[in-house]
Amino acid sequence: MGVIAGRRTGRLCHLTTLLLGRIMRIKYEVSAGGLVLRRHEAGFDALLIGRGSPRVWTLPKGHLEARETNEQAAIREVREETGCWGEIIMRLSEISYWFYVAKNKHKKSVTFYLMRYLSGDTANHDHEVDEARWFDIGAARRALKYVNEKRLVDMSLEYITANPAAFGDIPFVARQAEQATS
Repeated sequence: MGVIAGRRTGRLCHLTTLLLGRIMRIKYEVSAGGLVLRRHEAGFDALLIGRGSPRVWTLPKGHLEARETNEQAAIREVREETGCWGEIIMRLSEISYWFYVAKNKHKKSVTFYLMRYLSGDTANHDHEVDEARWFDIGAARRALKYVNEKRLVDMSLEYITANPAAFGDIPFVARQAEQATS
């Protein structure tokens, strides 16, 4: 395999390669998104987006715009696709995958962030998704279509367990246990 030509513009990179006598164009895409959580007395809810029928549930994500950081894109995409604002708590992971569109090969890398819900209403999601909905975090993990996104839920739960104050007030049950031991 040899490189014939390569071009990088903004956050997208096109690379043309020679493969078995055929020219194949590879499009590199960079996106960002978030796992938005909100606390309730018994635990956490997770915000997912759904497309199609039957619904395919995923985390909100999208392409970076010109001169936009991963963090800025994650916050913007979450707001656009879910109708809700979130703030970044931490970077979770980058997920990369390959797919084809009209015989063109794409490699997409998505940086995901753990986010805390601030405000907004899922009814205000944009036209790119069919539905935005809150799920109990366990139900969200089961509803997610992709294994790598389920892994992000697991990583988030591990982080929350190790850092219970990361989402503001410690829940009532934890406060009671803490007061009982003092």
